[in-house]
Amino acid sequence: MKHQLDWSSYETAGQGDAYAGIPATGGDFAKAVAVCISDRLCQRKPKGVMCPSFRVTDAAGHSPGGRVLALKAALNGEYGPAPFSDPRLVEAMDLCVGCKGCKRECANQVDMAAIKI
Repeated sequence: MKHQLDWSSYETAGQGDAYAGIPATGGDFAKAVAVCISDRLCQRKPKGVMCPSFRVTDAAGHSPGGRVLALKAALNGEYGPAPFSDPRLVEAMDLCVGCKGCKRECANQVDMAAIKI
């Protein structure tokens, strides 16, 4: 049985927005990554559910926004010929526990648990 993730709900994401930052490759998956507007809500510390791995490490690269930046770099070809096995992307995605705190608290509902699959 062949499984595919359906990214079609992001088909029109970012259209008409010169600042959307949609990666050059990746189609609707890239648009799902690009819904992050880099407002850094995922890096807040006082309270909330947001990203347990960021809260523990206090490293921006382990926040949903940091993971988005790594994915955008991979999709834009910045990580060479095998971008999805690049150690920088692997490190960024490694500590995501799939809790969906990002989807609940992000203004644009970035769903890193779905994106990292």
